[in-house]
Amino acid sequence: MPTNGTVATSGDVTPSAATASPFAKDLACSEKEVVRVIGQYLRDVGLNESYDALMKEASCDVEHPCATAFRNHILEGNFDEAIDTLADMQNKLKCKDDFPVLKVMLLEQKYLELLESGKRVEALKCLRGQIDKLGVGMERVKELSSFAVIPTAELLYKKSGWVGVRGMSRQMVLAKIQEHLPPDIMLPPQRLRILLQQSLDHQVDRCRFHNTSRKVCESDAGVSYLMDHACTEDQFPASCRQVCHGHTDEVWYCTWSADGLNMASCSKDNTVILWKLNIDTMELEKGKVLSGHRRGASFCAFSPDANYLLVCGGNDPQEARLWSVPDGEVKAQFRHNNDDCFTTCDWFPNSKRFVIASARGHFSLCTTSGTMLHTWDGVRVQSVAIPHTTPNPKWVLAADSLKRVRRYDFDAERVCDVITEEFNIMSMTASRDGQLVLINCANQGVRLWDVQDKCLVRRFRGVTQGQFTIYSCFGGVNQDFIASGSEDSKVYIFHKTREDPLCRLVGHSKTVNCVAWNPAYPSLLVSASDDECLRLWAPKEEEDSSHSQCQSDDDFSFSNGDTDSAATGDRLFSVAEVEGSPELDDD
Repeated sequence: MPTNGTVATSGDVTPSAATASPFAKDLACSEKEVVRVIGQYLRDVGLNESYDALMKEASCDVEHPCATAFRNHILEGNFDEAIDTLADMQNKLKCKDDFPVLKVMLLEQKYLELLESGKRVEALKCLRGQIDKLGVGMERVKELSSFAVIPTAELLYKKSGWVGVRGMSRQMVLAKIQEHLPPDIMLPPQRLRILLQQSLDHQVDRCRFHNTSRKVCESDAGVSYLMDHACTEDQFPASCRQVCHGHTDEVWYCTWSADGLNMASCSKDNTVILWKLNIDTMELEKGKVLSGHRRGASFCAFSPDANYLLVCGGNDPQEARLWSVPDGEVKAQFRHNNDDCFTTCDWFPNSKRFVIASARGHFSLCTTSGTMLHTWDGVRVQSVAIPHTTPNPKWVLAADSLKRVRRYDFDAERVCDVITEEFNIMSMTASRDGQLVLINCANQGVRLWDVQDKCLVRRFRGVTQGQFTIYSCFGGVNQDFIASGSEDSKVYIFHKTREDPLCRLVGHSKTVNCVAWNPAYPSLLVSASDDECLRLWAPKEEEDSSHSQCQSDDDFSFSNGDTDSAATGDRLFSVAEVEGSPELDDD
């Protein structure tokens, strides 16, 4: 049996004979690793007596005795002793050359703590007598010495970016150093919690209907480690909550504001209707009607702050209009010439600039004041998308009539090809981070591309699309889902990891031109159709018939993609397994 100071191999960290139980069980190495992980958790939550009993009976320790001493020295602020103990473990480091770097980390923590407590003389002795001798560089020494003249601890935190002793800085240093020690010497922090989180993440990735946050916290009553994670279709936006009337002709497009409280619909009837989401009833209330578009309104986009709505027209010549959402007034109009018509647009995150494009050869960067800052000519753009990963994105994605998706940098006036499709691009939608794009192609349906790797990720099956413009979207809390309209009058919903549809939403009587998933309330989805109405989809309600506008006959179906019984008009439900399961009438 190894004694204190001796490290057993293969994770076998054995305690001294004084603490070992005479009735200790002979555990395999893998079993001792499990015991160590459990013991660490017991110790972390303060169950010290249980921890002691477990370690004694299993005849092992959570970590090497030197590692325990090292941990205690750091947490108690005894940094010189911690350095001495680290020196004893130098041969156990993953890389022996890391020792000077780790020593500097400990000494800088010591220096900042001395400054925090007002011991400037001792802090400067540490800086000149210990840190400077380790060759950290003159620039770093100057930076550290500048902290010595800061009069208060609060200013020290602000200037240095250090969080202080009460801000868990010692634990942070320990965690950084721990990365350099092998796990048979010192377990990574919160190992059991991490393993449980990984298990839950794996289950979530396999869950077809998961539409809640992945973050696990102890206050979340929806998370249990006592059973496998599984969501049901009852919590999925697959039931018609409301049928919204107001347009008198085909509805071509719909979109939500970033806060999820406003929705706009564009129609062939020359109007745009603003809708307000009532968060108490989770239904849409009809608001202002924006009229004056002479040849139909085919596309619109809210500014990120929801103060403006930019509306583009159909294929016939007409201007794009910038509307003020609060008062319903036109703020600005944009036109190149009498023969052109803007057909698509998107906003920058600051709500002050946007891009508008036409299928006849113009692509412009504009401001809300009505100024066109830059224009590319000869670019027949079908769709545009601006990533919102930074406050001031430098580039714009644009899909054009030559089957390309290109990246335009307006500031540097550069352009480069990102994706080359095989088929005509009818519409394009980007994910929030701009890493993925959905492309609806003529006669092909929906295709998922990775922008960074420039590769086709997935072809989704089921959507019927010829030469009409149909829009798809990302949706759900983590944008794990994809929804698309279809010429067969259904809404198709996919998980982004699966080619076959997760479910088909049945209710429209003509082509579904557009779907929009609410970005703030991920259990809501709206669809727009040639049947002159919109439908709001939400989780199924229990025995609630209060929504008189919602048709109760042909609502939704969960399908394996092979049966078409949903088209009969019967309300259909799914059994637990979607793929390969029959559809069931609820008669």
